[in-house]
Amino acid sequence: MTGLLHQFTQLVIQTKYLNSIIIMHGLWQNQNQLDDDRLEEYGVADHDRHATLRYNDVASAGKASRPLDFPAPKVFRGGLVELRARDHKSGTIHHLKNVLVQSNSTGNNSKSSTDTAYLLTKKLARTNYGSVRVCLVLKRIKKTPNKKLNQEDRQDHDIDCSSVEWESTDLQAAVKISEWKKVHALRGRHLEDPIKEIAALQLLGNYHPHVAGTLEVLQDDNCLYTVMPYLNGGDLYGRLIEFMGYRSVRSTVANSSTGATGFDESSARIWFRQLLLAVDLLQKKGVCHRDICLENLLLDESDKVCLIDPGISLRVPYTDSETGGVGDVSGGTSRRLMIAQGQGGKLMYAAPEIISKEVSVDAFATDLWSVGVVLFVMLVGLAPFKWAHPTDKRFANISMGGLKNVIKALDISISPEACDLLQGFFWGNPNKRLTLAEVMHHPWVQGKEIIRQSLTLPNRSSSKHSKGYSNNSLDLKKKIKSGTKSPPKTFGHVRGNSQANPSELNNHLHLLNSSR
Repeated sequence: MTGLLHQFTQLVIQTKYLNSIIIMHGLWQNQNQLDDDRLEEYGVADHDRHATLRYNDVASAGKASRPLDFPAPKVFRGGLVELRARDHKSGTIHHLKNVLVQSNSTGNNSKSSTDTAYLLTKKLARTNYGSVRVCLVLKRIKKTPNKKLNQEDRQDHDIDCSSVEWESTDLQAAVKISEWKKVHALRGRHLEDPIKEIAALQLLGNYHPHVAGTLEVLQDDNCLYTVMPYLNGGDLYGRLIEFMGYRSVRSTVANSSTGATGFDESSARIWFRQLLLAVDLLQKKGVCHRDICLENLLLDESDKVCLIDPGISLRVPYTDSETGGVGDVSGGTSRRLMIAQGQGGKLMYAAPEIISKEVSVDAFATDLWSVGVVLFVMLVGLAPFKWAHPTDKRFANISMGGLKNVIKALDISISPEACDLLQGFFWGNPNKRLTLAEVMHHPWVQGKEIIRQSLTLPNRSSSKHSKGYSNNSLDLKKKIKSGTKSPPKTFGHVRGNSQANPSELNNHLHLLNSSR
């Protein structure tokens, strides 16, 4: 009886993780073809020149400079109001509180002329400056002579239909709420800056499929509200744990061990190519992210990667084409070395020149180092090293060209092409590292042998998106009730519910076994 129960438990676990595998192998065929086209000709055009420069090219462009200021963010007046809205499915009228809406020129929120409002519901996260909440998008009802709110179609017959101006939708967004009193108290003392984050989000725009932008930014006397896409697929941090759990169960059932514990290379390649396209946008905009990591790579409902959280990003200095002084990326010239501004993101992802506190660094090269760490963890399921410092024996070995030996010592099975690509990221000498263009053209990245199994996919919404909102089918009444559920987890980004247990990740990613 015990044996049957064990087999049933293993089958349930395998089924749970099989959904992730199915999605990985089947969802991106159309998007992947678009990525193929972009990657094949990458680096040819003049606007791709940023991706071809090596460290020595950047060092010779001019004297190292401090990062540039971001353009001032555009923020509109708004706030939280109460209003009545119709459920677009049932027709029921609800009195809603905590609705975020832009004000009109007179400052009267209730008479706003905007066509979009946001019903704040459950809290997703606590931040240093406030919180992040998921919200239901409301649209203003467009009244026409042929379409009127019928009193008989509603359940609340005591309410005048003509006074109802708003209606729920199937769309969701996320709102990061920063309290002004905390902003004034912490700004300049804390690494993250909500004002600079908004400026960076607006500079990057809200059009790239793999970089999260901002939809709208509002403020009142108490808070600053940043409306962003709601990415409900979780992050690669959590997805890796799921995948590793599936592989562990599969190996247990088969009484075998495969060596590799990360994603299969076909799945990792797809997500990695999307990350490269995100990094390309950052470089085209002259922005160094400084915090590229698995936790900041979220998945949308189509399982495509989206880079988030530029809260500690920096604007890279360039040489002005007319004066020879310091300018921005718009001049089309070479970037300069940037005077280092400290560690930035997580220690494990920091480049050696950041760890050793070099006076100046190639900002884009430090981002690419983090990209290499992301790929290593995706493929291997372990951190390449604790930190990029000579006292770390594994780093010392890898940075001198010994990555292949480290992989062999770990008994990890990855392709020679993947191993060669990873080594290209991890040279201690920054001038020997691969540029973004070289990474784009690397055989592993360009590989055409991606396996697309014809498996039955789970049902997912195929309805059209609007301005980056997430689709959801919950009705207005359920959304109102959902705001009173269990307290949120403590984490700092806009993400869905697919979160890994931090202790699990520490065990898998930061545990360096004895083979060094």
